[in-house]
Amino acid sequence: MSVMTVRENLLLVRYGEITLKSREVRSRMEAKLVRNIKVQLNLRKIYDYVIRKESGRIFIYSDEVDACSEVLRKVFGVVSFSPAIEVERDLSTIREAVLEVAENILREGMSFSIRARRSDKTIEYSSKQLEEILGADVLENISGVKVDLDNPDKTIYIEVREEHAYIFHEVVAGPGGLPYGVEGKVIGLLSGGIDSTVAAWMVMKRGCSLVPVHFDLSPFYGEDAKERALLVLKWLREWIPERRWRAYTVPLGEVHKNIDITPRYRCLLCKLLMLKVGEKIAERERGKALVTGESLGQVATQTLDNLYFLTTRVNIPVFRPVLAFDKNEIADYARRIGVAEIADRKVEACALSPKKRGYRVVTHASEKTIYAVKKALEESAYESLEKAVEYLVSKAKVFSL
Repeated sequence: MSVMTVRENLLLVRYGEITLKSREVRSRMEAKLVRNIKVQLNLRKIYDYVIRKESGRIFIYSDEVDACSEVLRKVFGVVSFSPAIEVERDLSTIREAVLEVAENILREGMSFSIRARRSDKTIEYSSKQLEEILGADVLENISGVKVDLDNPDKTIYIEVREEHAYIFHEVVAGPGGLPYGVEGKVIGLLSGGIDSTVAAWMVMKRGCSLVPVHFDLSPFYGEDAKERALLVLKWLREWIPERRWRAYTVPLGEVHKNIDITPRYRCLLCKLLMLKVGEKIAERERGKALVTGESLGQVATQTLDNLYFLTTRVNIPVFRPVLAFDKNEIADYARRIGVAEIADRKVEACALSPKKRGYRVVTHASEKTIYAVKKALEESAYESLEKAVEYLVSKAKVFSL
């Protein structure tokens, strides 16, 4: 290239709400974001890079810009990023670089705009002056193009910072949110279905590290349910900046075989066992909350009365990120984040479903519900809820992804 660029292979990374935090919190979150980027690059076997941080920006220098870009799309805390070139701040160098970029991306009949910003206000030209000068250069040197400030075919951006200027024409969206892990650990009750998957992703986006727990309902569920859950875990793994990610599987179906209960109470018993086991795993993992994919009123077990009944049976917060979403909204969200094809796979319905036995699920849990659940557990081989939970936790398997 004719332009005397300092670096051609770099990605300019932007983050958002982190900048609104106090100095101490911001510093901690920025450091976490940089660490997470490094871990996720290394997990993809990308080692040839240098990361530098300035106020409000992270710069990644690498010869593998495309591969790094794919990683950044799945780094929580990254609002957007741009492949960019880095040049000296003098006006002549910026003009030459912008013109070369314009020649590469503009064709006859296309419209363009120039957008400039300065983080260093001491330089001799304003952002508006820079836009006017550079726009005039493009119009003079490239035939058949025109300026359109409202809806251009291409926009060329210039950021003039303390040491260098950066020129780019693409802005690629990241997931946004907070860096993974800055808010502590949560336990995700993950069926592999679309609701629990979206819920897990949403809390990860808000800075929570996730320990997934899958409840194996064999023989009442088929192998297709387990396969779907594993595919979802592998998909979530792509967003996790941990070298070793732990997950649990709990043989809940085995316990159901040994508990005789009126079918209309079976689903509430199942969910109660899930929450209680999740609570025990949270103690082991130092998790601060449980996360479920429950949506208010979506199915019979998710009425307000039933959710109240379940929530008051554990001594740990229960987060329900999709509580106010309907099924279509959850499906739309899953499509946006790229998991719908996996999580929305149809699997064989649970054989424990009361409907299969001609019963309706209890929709308003009451003292009668508590009595029915307690009695069924006392008359089982486990003798109590506590012992059933202890048994399940003892049989839980931990594996790494």
